[in-house]
Amino acid sequence: METGNNRIAIYGSRSQAAALELMPRLFAFLEDHGFRVFVHPRFYSYLEENKVDTSGAIPAAYLPQDISMVMSLGGDGTFLRTARWVGDREIPILGVNTGHLGFLSSCGISDVEEMIRKVCKGEIVIEKRMVLEVSGPNLPDDMKYALNEVALMRDGSSSMISVRATINDNFLADYRGDGLIVATPTGSTAYSLSAGGPIIEPTIDCLCLCPVAPHTLTLRPFVAGADSVIQLNPESRSGKVTLALDDRSVILPAAGDFEVKKAHFNVLLIRKRGMGFASILREKLFWSAGSED
Repeated sequence: METGNNRIAIYGSRSQAAALELMPRLFAFLEDHGFRVFVHPRFYSYLEENKVDTSGAIPAAYLPQDISMVMSLGGDGTFLRTARWVGDREIPILGVNTGHLGFLSSCGISDVEEMIRKVCKGEIVIEKRMVLEVSGPNLPDDMKYALNEVALMRDGSSSMISVRATINDNFLADYRGDGLIVATPTGSTAYSLSAGGPIIEPTIDCLCLCPVAPHTLTLRPFVAGADSVIQLNPESRSGKVTLALDDRSVILPAAGDFEVKKAHFNVLLIRKRGMGFASILREKLFWSAGSED
């Protein structure tokens, strides 16, 4: 990237109390370095309400053409919403952590200027992250893609559900319990990890099926190839099931097959050079805490 005619879009969390005082400096920095900045309207309104000087940034509900980079200001949830804003356009996203864990972030708000300089100099790595596509009966229009996981869960009642899983037309298992997660490697450190799934290096393309509170203890997480097509057929005493895609969920009739497969596009994530997944795990999960280097 070269500065001059660069166009950057920004999506941000509206819970930025701790980072608000640094926002004017960020926008001034972008203006001084020749960036034309577009901001998602909801975040732009939040900044206006808090009297943040955005240095001429323009609100934009839809991403303009020729955007060279999108910045996500917040935590991992904000990054997921940023990815939905980008859609299938495969524009690189820079995650700036102002939240908690920040697995998908590459820097904090205090060192974002240094990171942008690295972007301009090409001193970065762009990681391709696999996306899931789901299809099935009664799906809302905005419930089609997921960066972390697709999960079929019980609808809140006390009764367990059963999810019959078939891979490439081959029957795998009936998962009885609270539900079943199909996670990407990126999502392996999210809901799947909480349910006992494996941590998977995020640039590997594969799908992980992880049961949630399985009734049969021999049902363990299973990793399938990236080109696998997974059919999920749920049954529930209540006749309903919760379908969750990342941070969104909807209650649907427990009828028909849901199909999960790799989407036709990736999410592009900007990383610093030398920022390996091992160092991220040590930092975020406190691995080797207290040990000497």
